[in-house]
Amino acid sequence: MPNVVIATTMWGKVKQENGVRREQERKEEYWKDMVANGCRVERFKDTHESAWHVIGNNGGAKIQLSHELVERRLWLQQTTAGITLNNELQKLAKAQREHARKLRAQAKNENALVVEQLNQQLAEFDHKIAKTADELEKLKIPLAAQMLSLFKY
Repeated sequence: MPNVVIATTMWGKVKQENGVRREQERKEEYWKDMVANGCRVERFKDTHESAWHVIGNNGGAKIQLSHELVERRLWLQQTTAGITLNNELQKLAKAQREHARKLRAQAKNENALVVEQLNQQLAEFDHKIAKTADELEKLKIPLAAQMLSLFKY
């Protein structure tokens, strides 16, 4: 997360105090975990200087993704970011499956009302697992693309 920047926009279209309030709400609610893990929030103010401030104020982190996509001609799935995302999605799917397994085991020993609640939670986890599996499937590189990447210069 220290290399991630959330850039807020539309500062010229809202009153400053409203924008500041909304930004703070998002930091405290939606982006809380990301900010806690080192993600920065910067304001993009529709100028070149502001853009350079947003991307240039990153503590020396390289713009690796664009280098890998453009200069090395890698598929997104082959980039460091894509590989990292794939690994994180696999960890998430494994954790979700383990949690669902524990809920199923617990449901066997509970009364009917608790079982119904646990089954609802299981359905939600099953949905999340399926969604994560879909995301992992999207990150798979087709065999033809893998073969073509071998012949890139």
